[in-house]
Amino acid sequence: MVQKVNRRPIRNFFIKKALQMRLIRNIVLSAFISTIISSSSLFLVYYLRYKTVVVYQLDRMSQDLSRENILSIILPALVISAIVSIILALGIGLYSSRKYAVPIYKLEQWLSLLMKGKVGATLQFREKEEMKELSDKCNRLGSELQSIFQKLKHSVETLKENNTSPEIVQNFEKILSQIDLDADPINVSTTYCKIIRDDEENQKES
Repeated sequence: MVQKVNRRPIRNFFIKKALQMRLIRNIVLSAFISTIISSSSLFLVYYLRYKTVVVYQLDRMSQDLSRENILSIILPALVISAIVSIILALGIGLYSSRKYAVPIYKLEQWLSLLMKGKVGATLQFREKEEMKELSDKCNRLGSELQSIFQKLKHSVETLKENNTSPEIVQNFEKILSQIDLDADPINVSTTYCKIIRDDEENQKES
């Protein structure tokens, strides 16, 4: 059984737009505030030490002292560092938001399949090491649910063969008809869920 995944990382980048934009905004805002605080701290330390924001420079040609505000000296460097910090923060925010949103989206899709009776759905992540424990527990839950419904189906068939409690059997059959127990496993993707059965795969190989 092979799961074919159609990945469109750019087109589907904002897979949970509100969540990702909020995370990006917070990261960029944190970088901006950090730059403002560090710049203000620099001015404050200089002022507390020298009681002024003026620096004196010696002109080598005229040998005269000239006064200049410290802000005009270091402001260009601070602006450049702020721009670089914000660009880096934006890049980190874009990357982190995607890594954060995709597992949540996949988990939501997996739960939606379970709610529709697709108890054979399996959850897989590209981040196999980081998400292994979560995916293992979710897939174990699906397997246990499938096993429970299989046992229930077998018990209902036994009751039906013995013509025992026809009303109860009918009610259980109605419930079990909403559960897809014999379907092929479904792997959840960020774009859609698709199954390629063994016979289809063999035709492609031939």
